[in-house]
Amino acid sequence: MKNRYISAFVTSCFSILPIILIIYILSATGLASIGPSFKQWSDPKYYYLLAAGAAALILGLTFFQIGANKGLTKIGEYMGSSMSAQKNLFIVIIFSFALGALITCAEPSILIVADDVSINKFVLLASISIGVGIFVVIGIIRTILKKSLKTWYLLFYFIVFSVICLLQIDKNNHPFLPFIFDAGGITTGSATVPFILALGAGVASVRGGNQSKENSFGLVGLASIGPILTMTILILAKPSSFTPYSVNPISDGSIGQRFVNALLPDFSNGSIHFGTLIEVIMALLPIVIIFLLYERIFIKLSAKKLGEMMFGFVISYFGLVFFLTGVAAAMSPIGQLVGTSLAGQSDWIIILVCFFLGLVTILCEPAVHVLTTQMEQISEGQIKKKTVLIALSIGVGVAICLSAIRTLFEFSIMWYIVPGYIISILLMFVVPDIYTAMAFDSGGTASGPMAVSFILPMIIGIYSVRIGQTESVLFYENAFGVIAMIALTPIIAIQSLGLVVDIKNAQALRIMRTSTQDARNSEIIHF
Repeated sequence: MKNRYISAFVTSCFSILPIILIIYILSATGLASIGPSFKQWSDPKYYYLLAAGAAALILGLTFFQIGANKGLTKIGEYMGSSMSAQKNLFIVIIFSFALGALITCAEPSILIVADDVSINKFVLLASISIGVGIFVVIGIIRTILKKSLKTWYLLFYFIVFSVICLLQIDKNNHPFLPFIFDAGGITTGSATVPFILALGAGVASVRGGNQSKENSFGLVGLASIGPILTMTILILAKPSSFTPYSVNPISDGSIGQRFVNALLPDFSNGSIHFGTLIEVIMALLPIVIIFLLYERIFIKLSAKKLGEMMFGFVISYFGLVFFLTGVAAAMSPIGQLVGTSLAGQSDWIIILVCFFLGLVTILCEPAVHVLTTQMEQISEGQIKKKTVLIALSIGVGVAICLSAIRTLFEFSIMWYIVPGYIISILLMFVVPDIYTAMAFDSGGTASGPMAVSFILPMIIGIYSVRIGQTESVLFYENAFGVIAMIALTPIIAIQSLGLVVDIKNAQALRIMRTSTQDARNSEIIHF
């Protein structure tokens, strides 16, 4: 027990401290200042805020990793195994949809974005959650019926881009395309991913057949498709949903006050701010209620196992509260400060800094650690967590770098999205199935609360300075889209990793066959 806590703490430190260190270095060197230089230590409040935020992130990520293994993952596995054995398909559809929709409706990453964009919060949440619920059902049915994951990805991405074409030719609504693709990325975050991953693994363990390992993945990737479709339909049906985006000024206040504001609910002055204490309950409670209902009817676990799982939920709850409080109180304002300060640098410096920030941002995402751990466990150590993290890190670094280029030079995100998905689909035909499934799951997982609360405000800060405005519909067109890119590049990176591994395995097999051949074999006389 002690070693597990220590291991989780060390992993959290190595995940969080690199990006904190880079921010300090950027500020100290004057590249992206969040306060005075170290030689002019007159007002270091944002340095202290960043340190407090780092402590909250490390503590939160530590507890979340421990709690997720005991709670979210176990519940997903039990429900997945049980539902896959159900003969009544109607029960599978009802519970799958309810689980997917309810947990997504309260996903912290979505709540963060919903607070920022100028669209009715409940309309946005309902649109995204319905899309996820539908595609969770589709993903589970696919596994039960043992249908090819690649075929289903081809089918649904063909539908996505067909619908997107209708929006692309609409002069009034095409600026919202980047946000629509962002909606697919923000869906699968710190609360959603561990559960959906475990749900998919549970179903695959019973109904996956000879391809149970490959079928353990892919559900997160499918779930990310739903919100893209539902958001496109929403904008086509109700074009007036969005109004010009407005950049909110960074509020003053002590460090303690910032954390209290992020932690506690606030409904004054007509605002709706639940605070992380309530938001995390909203994220986890639906899972607990549905699981307890399903468990009493179909599973009927022992009191001991049920108690262990509920204890895991409690630990996960406090971990997410600490983590998301640190994100809201410290990382969001720091991200905006870094962006507005970095905007004064030359284009190539901005692009380079964004690349290096992207390299370390992925390590801070709680759900990524759950995904990479499951990859290593299901592959029985053949796919190393470290190797996958390196591939994801490079992919996200490239994603944020490309997003910065697009923001600086103001061109359509479709110049990235169309070639990117064409490459992703072509790679599907040459890499092992398990890498394709893991790749699309990685894309959905990489775009979590750190990307939403630090990277997106940074890009928005850069763009606000460069165009000299704080309120414009152009923000949707040129500043948004970074989450979509963070969701896209890992798909290419992980499949490329699979291609390299496949080539190496083929070469090793060829060498082994050559070395086992003996020239004297031709002298053997067969009777």
